[in-house]
Amino acid sequence: MKRLRYFSVDNMKSEEDAGKVKEILEGIDGVLRVEVDLDANALEVEYEDEKVTKEMMAKVLQSHGFFMRI
Repeated sequence: MKRLRYFSVDNMKSEEDAGKVKEILEGIDGVLRVEVDLDANALEVEYEDEKVTKEMMAKVLQSHGFFMRI
């Protein structure tokens, strides 16, 4: 089932960071769309919950130095 969720992300301080976060998440199988709001340190993520979980996305981001609050 498709889900649309909003998350906060720590350590996202620049446009370059925002681009990296978007690229990382879009590279995960099951993630359909990612919108980044750098000013709010927030993400809007549409994903297929049978392929990927919010915990999986957070773990992948953490491995790149970003911390997604779930």
